[in-house]
Amino acid sequence: MNEYHWLPSQWLALTVREKALVIAGIDLRTQEEARQKKEAERKARRKHV
Repeated sequence: MNEYHWLPSQWLALTVREKALVIAGIDLRTQEEARQKKEAERKARRKHV
């Protein structure tokens, strides 16, 4: 909620489907960030070897 600058009342006003969509989007973004981090670490290791 902080990142989207939503108030708790705005979150509560969303329907269950809307909340599910927001949560799914956050999950996808988190997975993508983890994949990018892993790839960056792999590239960094190759440079040091």
